[in-house]
Amino acid sequence: MITPIELLGKELKRGFGYKAIEVDEFLEEVARDYEKVYKENNELKERVSALTENLDHYRVIEESLKKALVLAEETSKETIANADKAAKAMEEQAEMEAREILEKARREAEDFARQAREAFDKENQEKLEEIASLEKQINKLTGDYVSYKSRMMQFINGQLDYLKNPVYDLEITKKSKKEETEAAAAEEPEYDGRE
Repeated sequence: MITPIELLGKELKRGFGYKAIEVDEFLEEVARDYEKVYKENNELKERVSALTENLDHYRVIEESLKKALVLAEETSKETIANADKAAKAMEEQAEMEAREILEKARREAEDFARQAREAFDKENQEKLEEIASLEKQINKLTGDYVSYKSRMMQFINGQLDYLKNPVYDLEITKKSKKEETEAAAAEEPEYDGRE
Protein backbone atom coordinates (compact mmCIF):
# COMPACT_ATOMS: atom_id res chain seq x y z
CA MET A 1 0.00 0.00 0.00
CA ILE A 2 1.35 3.43 -0.91
CA THR A 3 2.12 5.63 2.11
CA PRO A 4 1.19 9.32 2.47
CA ILE A 5 4.90 10.22 2.36
CA GLU A 6 5.32 8.40 -0.95
CA LEU A 7 2.24 10.20 -2.28
CA LEU A 8 3.64 13.61 -1.25
CA GLY A 9 7.05 12.77 -2.70
CA LYS A 10 5.68 11.67 -6.08
CA GLU A 11 7.22 13.75 -8.87
CA LEU A 12 5.17 14.17 -12.03
CA LYS A 13 6.66 14.95 -15.45
CA ARG A 14 6.23 18.55 -16.44
CA GLY A 15 4.70 19.54 -19.73
CA PHE A 16 2.02 21.69 -21.21
CA GLY A 17 -1.31 21.43 -19.46
CA TYR A 18 -2.16 21.82 -15.82
CA LYS A 19 -0.63 24.42 -13.55
CA ALA A 20 2.05 22.81 -11.44
CA ILE A 21 0.97 24.71 -8.32
CA GLU A 22 -2.62 23.49 -8.65
CA VAL A 23 -1.46 19.92 -9.21
CA ASP A 24 0.87 20.16 -6.18
CA GLU A 25 -1.91 21.61 -4.03
CA PHE A 26 -4.27 18.88 -5.20
CA LEU A 27 -1.69 16.18 -4.44
CA GLU A 28 -1.09 17.67 -0.98
CA GLU A 29 -4.82 17.65 -0.29
CA VAL A 30 -5.15 14.06 -1.48
CA ALA A 31 -2.09 13.11 0.62
CA ARG A 32 -3.58 14.74 3.72
CA ASP A 33 -6.87 12.91 3.26
CA TYR A 34 -5.08 9.67 2.47
CA GLU A 35 -2.87 10.08 5.57
CA LYS A 36 -5.99 10.52 7.71
CA VAL A 37 -7.54 7.32 6.30
CA TYR A 38 -4.17 5.57 6.62
CA LYS A 39 -3.88 6.54 10.32
CA GLU A 40 -7.50 5.61 11.02
CA ASN A 41 -6.93 2.24 9.38
CA ASN A 42 -3.85 1.65 11.56
CA GLU A 43 -5.82 2.68 14.68
CA LEU A 44 -8.59 0.24 13.78
CA LYS A 45 -6.01 -2.51 13.26
CA GLU A 46 -4.55 -1.75 16.71
CA ARG A 47 -7.99 -1.88 18.31
CA VAL A 48 -8.74 -5.21 16.61
CA SER A 49 -5.35 -6.48 17.82
CA ALA A 50 -6.16 -5.37 21.39
CA LEU A 51 -9.49 -7.19 21.30
CA THR A 52 -7.78 -10.26 19.90
CA GLU A 53 -5.36 -10.14 22.85
CA ASN A 54 -8.33 -9.87 25.24
CA LEU A 55 -9.92 -12.87 23.56
CA ASP A 56 -6.63 -14.78 23.92
CA HIS A 57 -6.60 -13.82 27.60
CA TYR A 58 -10.09 -15.27 28.03
CA ARG A 59 -8.99 -18.41 26.23
CA VAL A 60 -6.09 -18.73 28.70
CA ILE A 61 -8.62 -18.36 31.51
CA GLU A 62 -10.73 -21.06 29.87
CA GLU A 63 -7.70 -23.36 29.65
CA SER A 64 -6.88 -22.62 33.28
CA LEU A 65 -10.44 -23.42 34.26
CA LYS A 66 -10.33 -26.65 32.29
CA LYS A 67 -7.08 -27.62 34.02
CA ALA A 68 -8.62 -26.72 37.36
CA LEU A 69 -11.57 -28.97 36.54
CA VAL A 70 -9.26 -31.86 35.70
CA LEU A 71 -7.40 -31.33 38.96
CA ALA A 72 -10.68 -31.16 40.85
CA GLU A 73 -11.78 -34.46 39.27
CA GLU A 74 -8.52 -36.16 40.27
CA THR A 75 -8.83 -34.83 43.80
CA SER A 76 -12.47 -35.85 44.03
CA LYS A 77 -11.50 -39.51 43.50
CA GLU A 78 -9.46 -39.33 46.70
CA THR A 79 -12.08 -37.59 48.78
CA ILE A 80 -15.33 -38.67 50.30
CA ALA A 81 -18.66 -38.48 48.52
CA ASN A 82 -19.37 -35.00 49.87
CA ALA A 83 -16.10 -33.73 48.46
CA ASP A 84 -17.10 -35.34 45.16
CA LYS A 85 -20.41 -33.46 45.26
CA ALA A 86 -18.61 -30.21 46.10
CA ALA A 87 -16.17 -30.77 43.23
CA LYS A 88 -19.03 -31.41 40.83
CA ALA A 89 -20.74 -28.25 42.03
CA MET A 90 -17.50 -26.31 41.56
CA GLU A 91 -17.09 -27.84 38.12
CA GLU A 92 -20.59 -26.86 37.07
CA GLN A 93 -20.09 -23.34 38.39
CA ALA A 94 -16.73 -22.99 36.69
CA GLU A 95 -18.13 -24.25 33.38
CA MET A 96 -21.05 -21.87 33.63
CA GLU A 97 -18.73 -18.96 34.40
CA ALA A 98 -16.40 -19.99 31.59
CA ARG A 99 -19.34 -20.11 29.18
CA GLU A 100 -20.54 -16.74 30.40
CA ILE A 101 -17.05 -15.27 30.07
CA LEU A 102 -16.59 -16.77 26.62
CA GLU A 103 -20.05 -15.65 25.50
CA LYS A 104 -19.45 -12.14 26.80
CA ALA A 105 -16.02 -12.01 25.14
CA ARG A 106 -17.50 -13.34 21.89
CA ARG A 107 -20.30 -10.74 21.96
CA GLU A 108 -17.86 -7.92 22.73
CA ALA A 109 -15.50 -9.05 19.97
CA GLU A 110 -18.36 -9.36 17.47
CA ASP A 111 -19.74 -5.95 18.46
CA PHE A 112 -16.35 -4.32 18.15
CA ALA A 113 -15.62 -6.03 14.83
CA ARG A 114 -19.04 -4.96 13.50
CA GLN A 115 -18.53 -1.38 14.69
CA ALA A 116 -15.03 -1.32 13.22
CA ARG A 117 -16.33 -2.68 9.88
CA GLU A 118 -19.18 -0.16 9.83
CA ALA A 119 -16.85 2.74 10.66
CA PHE A 120 -14.34 1.59 8.07
CA ASP A 121 -17.03 1.04 5.42
CA LYS A 122 -18.54 4.47 6.11
CA GLU A 123 -15.15 6.21 5.96
CA ASN A 124 -14.20 4.20 2.89
CA GLN A 125 -17.48 5.13 1.15
CA GLU A 126 -16.95 8.81 1.98
CA LYS A 127 -13.43 8.66 0.58
CA LEU A 128 -14.64 6.87 -2.56
CA GLU A 129 -17.29 9.56 -3.06
CA GLU A 130 -14.67 12.26 -2.53
CA ILE A 131 -12.34 10.59 -5.03
CA ALA A 132 -15.21 10.32 -7.54
CA SER A 133 -15.94 14.02 -7.08
CA LEU A 134 -12.28 14.89 -7.62
CA GLU A 135 -12.18 12.69 -10.72
CA LYS A 136 -15.22 14.56 -12.08
CA GLN A 137 -13.44 17.87 -11.46
CA ILE A 138 -10.33 16.59 -13.24
CA ASN A 139 -12.43 15.37 -16.18
CA LYS A 140 -14.20 18.75 -16.39
CA LEU A 141 -10.90 20.63 -16.30
CA THR A 142 -9.53 18.30 -18.98
CA GLY A 143 -12.62 18.89 -21.12
CA ASP A 144 -12.36 22.66 -20.63
CA TYR A 145 -8.71 22.56 -21.64
CA VAL A 146 -9.42 20.50 -24.78
CA SER A 147 -12.30 22.84 -25.71
CA TYR A 148 -10.16 25.94 -25.18
CA LYS A 149 -7.30 24.45 -27.16
CA SER A 150 -9.67 23.55 -30.02
CA ARG A 151 -11.11 27.08 -30.14
CA MET A 152 -7.63 28.61 -30.11
CA MET A 153 -6.49 26.30 -32.91
CA GLN A 154 -9.54 27.27 -34.98
CA PHE A 155 -8.84 30.96 -34.37
CA ILE A 156 -5.14 30.62 -35.26
CA ASN A 157 -5.92 28.55 -38.36
CA GLY A 158 -8.49 31.18 -39.41
CA GLN A 159 -5.89 33.93 -39.04
CA LEU A 160 -3.36 31.88 -41.01
CA ASP A 161 -5.91 31.32 -43.79
CA TYR A 162 -6.61 35.05 -43.86
CA LEU A 163 -2.89 35.85 -44.11
CA LYS A 164 -2.48 33.31 -46.92
CA ASN A 165 -5.32 34.90 -48.93
CA PRO A 166 -3.96 36.61 -52.13
CA VAL A 167 -6.38 39.50 -51.63
CA TYR A 168 -4.60 40.35 -48.40
CA ASP A 169 -1.26 40.40 -50.28
CA LEU A 170 -2.75 42.75 -52.92
CA GLU A 171 -3.99 45.15 -50.25
CA ILE A 172 -0.51 45.30 -48.71
CA THR A 173 1.05 45.87 -52.17
CA LYS A 174 -1.45 48.65 -53.00
CA LYS A 175 -0.79 50.36 -49.69
CA SER A 176 2.98 50.15 -50.22
CA LYS A 177 2.76 51.66 -53.76
CA LYS A 178 0.46 54.44 -52.58
CA GLU A 179 2.86 55.28 -49.74
CA GLU A 180 5.82 55.35 -52.18
CA THR A 181 3.94 57.72 -54.55
CA GLU A 182 3.02 60.04 -51.71
CA ALA A 183 6.60 60.01 -50.42
CA ALA A 184 7.99 60.82 -53.91
CA ALA A 185 5.50 63.67 -54.36
CA ALA A 186 6.53 65.13 -51.05
CA GLU A 187 10.20 65.12 -52.06
CA GLU A 188 9.69 66.88 -55.44
CA PRO A 189 10.04 70.67 -55.28
CA GLU A 190 6.87 72.54 -56.05
CA TYR A 191 6.81 74.15 -59.49
CA ASP A 192 5.85 77.79 -59.25
CA GLY A 193 5.86 78.41 -62.98
CA ARG A 194 9.27 80.19 -63.07
CA GLU A 195 12.40 78.87 -64.53
